[in-house]
This record gives sequence, structure tokens and C-alpha cells, in this order.
Amino acid sequence: MNSIMSTNNLLKVIDQGIMVVDQSLSFNFINDKAKDILGISFKSDDQHHDGGKIELGDIIIIADNRLGEDDGEMTPKDLSYINIKDKRIKHGDALIAIGVYQNPSIKPHYKSWRASDAHINYHLVTTYMNFDIEVTIDELNKKMIIKVNDQVFSMSYYYSIGHMVVIDGKLGHIKFYQSKGYSYRKESIKDLLNGHAFLAKQEKEVQFDIIGKNVQEVLGQGDFLDIVKMGLEQGRVIRNQVVEMNGRPLISSSYIIDEGNKINGVIFKIESLSDIHDVLKLRNDVVKEIIKTEEHIREKIRNNNAQIMTGMAGNSVYMRQVKHLGYKASQVDSTVLITGESGTGKSLLAKEIHRASSKKGRFIHVNCGAIPDNLFESELFGYVKGSFSGALNTGKEGYFQLADQGTIFLDEIGEIPMSIQSKLLHVLQEKAYYKIGDVKPTLMNARVIAATNIDLEEAIKNNTFRQDLYYRINVFPIHIPPIRDRKKDLYVLINNIIDNLVKKFNCEDKQLSGHTFDKIMNYDWPGNVRELENALERAVIISETNIIYPEHINVKEESVQMLLKDLLEVTEKQAIIDTLEACNYNNKITMRKLGISKSAYYEKLKKYDLHEFR
Repeated sequence: MNSIMSTNNLLKVIDQGIMVVDQSLSFNFINDKAKDILGISFKSDDQHHDGGKIELGDIIIIADNRLGEDDGEMTPKDLSYINIKDKRIKHGDALIAIGVYQNPSIKPHYKSWRASDAHINYHLVTTYMNFDIEVTIDELNKKMIIKVNDQVFSMSYYYSIGHMVVIDGKLGHIKFYQSKGYSYRKESIKDLLNGHAFLAKQEKEVQFDIIGKNVQEVLGQGDFLDIVKMGLEQGRVIRNQVVEMNGRPLISSSYIIDEGNKINGVIFKIESLSDIHDVLKLRNDVVKEIIKTEEHIREKIRNNNAQIMTGMAGNSVYMRQVKHLGYKASQVDSTVLITGESGTGKSLLAKEIHRASSKKGRFIHVNCGAIPDNLFESELFGYVKGSFSGALNTGKEGYFQLADQGTIFLDEIGEIPMSIQSKLLHVLQEKAYYKIGDVKPTLMNARVIAATNIDLEEAIKNNTFRQDLYYRINVFPIHIPPIRDRKKDLYVLINNIIDNLVKKFNCEDKQLSGHTFDKIMNYDWPGNVRELENALERAVIISETNIIYPEHINVKEESVQMLLKDLLEVTEKQAIIDTLEACNYNNKITMRKLGISKSAYYEKLKKYDLHEFR
């Protein structure tokens, strides 16, 4: 055997899967191609995730074309982890299911089909916890596709497969997605639902060492084990035979390794049916995509930049853009102006920009709205001893000096009095300032970030803010949208806030009920994240169980109802306009199609200011 295996290097580079099993039924050698075919090694291209495990509040998405077949022998009972307790679901059924892990209060969304129904395509499209999710099981092309917002996770199969994607309940990004070789890694759906950890998917190749392991331990009972025994005990071989290995049908041939009359092992050559299919397909393809488009690469860079800003919760298009700009701002020394309504997280973004930068100094937060007008100059720039009556003998360091080599964050900069605005303009222009009573300038080595919740251009018109100062601070503007414009971030925001509150109060984990989430979704949150934090803090304190119910969320019911009323009115108005267009603006036909009386119809035209159609 040793003399045979001295050709290891040659076997490694052969573009076919090669495995060697010795007399003890253990793997003695396996080349990279065989590892790839079996899924023992894998390398992810664009999509990566860290290692970990499924946790309370994570969103689970399952696509399974035969329950219990290739999903870790999952049973209908295992679905109770995501609150599915449907006795109609049986072993062998096709299933698409979405639910929140170990939260019995939030309803899952699922469909199941009998295998005997012989469907060609199983499909489910929904918005769940504000994530747009689409799942397809394509039996004709043997492919499963799980789409979450704009991310796609697909797997090919031959007979059966259990595909799964997990959304991190606290961060909103993809925490785990299934890939080939999950059986070897103990990452089947059942394994992970039962608390088994999953490995990270990274750009570098991940491999699993099976050398020295028993064939049955790695591949289980089945065709391959029988063929190995047949070769070792009887010297019989196979040629180009379809052999199932861990649920994968592969083309395999075997060869005996012997010395004299003694059989020492069996060499197996394996080929994936998908590889053969790909070769045939290539013959008919004239053009094949070789490199990805520039825009795709840019999008990948944007997403990677956004992931660095870990302190900002949210994964909507708006927040990805905010985090991308925040990262870009952190890499330069330009003055940043953050705008947005009160409570949107402007100070948090400023801290994230400082954290992601190379600044070695401190982050100094200056609340410009809380400083009395007569103290502004001394607070910002400091003073030397004896500069005025009542001055400290030691002098005083101003905020700019405290922020040396770091970041000074001028929060609510619109509140700075006009008399100080000219001095601040000088600091930004000259990169130096004068302490009160000092005749020598002090160099300014702090990065300036400003924020405001007011319209500074309007303030300029009202002569309460200097136009030249505005141009100086508006070098790198970043706008944070309010919650009502990015409600897709709510589920992630909620889980982050609750997680922090649980740690703060040292209490048991809390989860929202489905009705509570609906109540939060239907409220406008004029106070944005700050109001949401206050409402959830109260809810965590007064809820006596680990479930937060609607009555624990203290918001004005009329505000929620007004939102629903507004939505209904917008929908009704659009329905009238669409029907008018379809009926060629004939009022008589339109009111008949809408099923309302003449008086009611004209009343609605008046109500919605549709006078041109009367």
C-alpha cells in the first residue's frame, strides 16, 4: 500500500475524483476533486458567514422536497422549533416553511404538499417580518432557490434535499445558508434546529479530514459500503456504475490494489452526474459569462463596507447606503454633516464613523443645544488662567482640545449662536483656534462631525445660520431616513434593542408576539429609534413572561388607527382612478363597476379632489 501511495502527488492533480479504501474499511487517500464532488471540501464565492448556531429570534427558512429523507431524518415534530404543529404534515411531504426560532407567539408561514400529488414546482412568496422572501422547489430542473430580499441561495439535487437559510434576528443579515456536504458537517436541518453549531463559510477553502475514518462512519450504510466489501473480500470491481453516496448518485469505477495474492485495498474513481451534464451543456453554449459585471463588484464592495459599520442596526436599502457612506467618511478627514429627524441615530452613526477610522484620540460629543450662549466660547475653545474674573487658576481645556487626534461631534449644530458661528468658521478654515485670553493660536487636530435635525438651508433664509459655515460643514453629507421610511429594519432594530435591554436589566430573553409586531409596524414612530427604545424598555420591564404582548407597547392607538385609515383612503382613491381609466372615464359605468350608489360615488370624487372626473 505504501509503495502504491507514493504516487499521492500524481493522484492529487488528476481531474477526476480518486479515493482509496484499505483493508480495514478506512479511507487511506482522497484527492481534492473527490472532496469537491462529495462536498467534503467547499469554497464560497460571494456569500460568506461566520460560524455559530441558531439562536432565539432568528428567522428560519426551510425548503424540503421530501421531509425526513435528506434533512437529517427530520420529523414533523421538529417543525415545532418554528411553531409549526400541523398533524397533516407527514414523512415524505414537500414543505416550504418560514418561522421564528423558539418563539411560539409569532405565527409561521408555510405550505406542504403530498409527494403523491407529483407537483413539478413548489412555490411560496411572502413578506415575513418585513423581509421579502421567495422560495422555489423546482422538481423538473432539480433545483431549490431561497431568495431573501436581493440575495439568492440555490442548491441542486438529484432525489431529495433539505435546504435552509437563517436570518440573524438581531442583525438582519444572513447568518447561515445550506451548501453541499452538510451531512458530513452535521449541518442538516434537524442538526441545526436541535442546537448543533455550523461552520463558517469563507473565501478560503474549508476541508474535512476523513483519512483514517471508516467508510460506514463517513458515508453510512449503502451501495458504496457493499461495493467496498465486495472488492476487498471477493476481488470484484465495477465499471461506470451509478452508485449512491450519502444521497448523491455518482458514476463510479473500482480497481483492486494487491500485492501477490493479497488484496490491500480498493481505488475508486468517481464522477459527478452534474459535471457530466455541465460538459454536455458547454458543447451547446457559445457564450459563457466569465467575469462578473462591474456593477455587481461595486455592489459587493458597498455591502462589505456596510458590514464594517456593525453598530448601526438595519439591512434595508436605505441603511446599507447610510452605512456605506459612513464607512467612506471614516476613511477620510473631511467634515461630515449628518442630517435626520430627532431620534434617528445621528450620534450613533458619528460614533461608528470615529470607531471605523484610524483616529487615535477620543470621541467628544458636544450637545450644542444644552450649552448656555454665554459659555459657548469657553466650552468649545477653553481659556488660559486669569483670562477673566472667576476663571480657574489652572485654565480650562475646551472640547476641541479634548478631541485632539480624535473626533469632535457637534450635535444639533443649528443651535449654535451666530456670535460663535463666525469663530467656528475660522477654526474650520484655519485649522486653529484661540483660547480665551490667549495670544497664540492652538492647532486643531480633531476631525469634525456635525449633526442637525433642522433644515439648515431654511435657517440660512431666516438669518439664523451662516451660509459660509454651512458650506464648510456640508462637505460630506449623510442623511438618515426616519423609521417610517425604512420599516424593513424594524425587526432587526427591535431584536437589537430588546437584547441590550435584557442585558441591562439582567432578565430572561424577551420576544415579541406576532400581534405586537403588527402593532409596532402599523405605528408611525414620530420619535424614531429613541421613541421605539423607550416603548420597548417599558414593555420589557412590565411584561411578566418572556413574550411581549400588544398591551405592553404604550403608543397612542389613534395614531395606529390613523395610519390604517390613511392607507385605506389611498387605496380607495387609487381604485377609483384605475376603474375610471378602465371604463374610459364613463362615470355611470365606473360607479356600477365599483358597486356604489350615485350619491356615494360623487361624494368620493369630492372627498379625493377628483373634480376633473365629475
